[in-house]
Amino acid sequence: MAEAKEMIKKLVEEGNKVDAAKAALKGFAGKVVGFELEGEDPKTMGIKVADDGSGTFVEGDIGATVFTIVADGEYWVKVMKGEEDVMKGFMSKKYSIKGNMMQATKLQSLFKIIKL
Repeated sequence: MAEAKEMIKKLVEEGNKVDAAKAALKGFAGKVVGFELEGEDPKTMGIKVADDGSGTFVEGDIGATVFTIVADGEYWVKVMKGEEDVMKGFMSKKYSIKGNMMQATKLQSLFKIIKL
């Protein structure tokens, strides 16, 4: 299943077109937001954020991340589509976060700006 991977790519593409999305990612400038998604190939991918807040999709060996979302790929697709609440999912342990948890909360605003 590559749906999560394709949706993250689309999130990056669409986000690069929207100033509010770039502003939401600007706090991650020079860093990578990582994803470890079961059922995806490769399992590890991310968004490398430039100084202006634009993103580049990366996969495989993505280097150090500010945080990494660890989830089942099918579940994360539901989060990106807005079918699952990101905060409720975390509280009910449907996914976990490696790294800076406070920074990870900022990702939720991106899903509100970019509808997939």
